Amino acid sequence: MKFRSKRDLLEAIEQEHASFVELVDSLRGADRDRPGVWGDDWTVKDLLAHLTAWEQMFLRWYREGAAGLQPAVPADGYKWNETPRLNRAIWREHKDHSWPRVRDAFDASYQEIRDLAGELGESELLTPGRHSWTKKLPLMTYLAANTSSHYRTATKILKRWLRTR
Repeated sequence: MKFRSKRDLLEAIEQEHASFVELVDSLRGADRDRPGVWGDDWTVKDLLAHLTAWEQMFLRWYREGAAGLQPAVPADGYKWNETPRLNRAIWREHKDHSWPRVRDAFDASYQEIRDLAGELGESELLTPGRHSWTKKLPLMTYLAANTSSHYRTATKILKRWLRTR
């Protein structure tokens, strides 16, 4: 989705996040730990950990770029065409974490990325190539992919899973 303004982007981030959280919060405890939601028998907890990890990757990219560094995008040792392998590594890293730990990290990460999005200026978000690490794309493209678009996709995944159980 292409956004015309910072306000459009922030509204999308907030709305898609709220929809996803509402759906997650409607689940009973046992449903949060039931495998099969996505990927390698992911649970809802695994899906939250995945979203958090990608938000944190974006935050790292932004901070490193702001410090004049060239961040490893998407991550050290991974190219964009290797995101399935990266997603499995994220899953392995977080799969044994407790629900409270994952949920707290998810909530804190959202607040952190939402705060940053709110602090950034319109031109910083929307100007293509403003940040060297985004190449010809505006920062908003990376931010939306790791927030609003990701929450929307996760909501669809979760709804599909709930329909099939």
